[in-house]
Amino acid sequence: METNSWKGHVNGILYGIQFDQALDDTVVTRVADGVLGGLYPGDRAETLDALDQALRYSGPLNDQAETHHSEESIRAFLGRLSTVLSTRG
Repeated sequence: METNSWKGHVNGILYGIQFDQALDDTVVTRVADGVLGGLYPGDRAETLDALDQALRYSGPLNDQAETHHSEESIRAFLGRLSTVLSTRG
């Protein structure tokens, strides 16, 4: 998956969580349900691939779809989301 492709997936997820005060398990579940329900672009496998690439990316993940969440919080959230999506489906 090209950088622009995985970034598009991640930006869609970040857009969906930008107004959440905390990136807790409720938000992880909501986004996972959205991915599985087709509310985000791509299917579960594409999203997992995008999350894997995002978590290996050394640059900022919050550079296009800005949120008030820190880079560390976003990475932790995406890691938890990846774990949940890996076990569901």
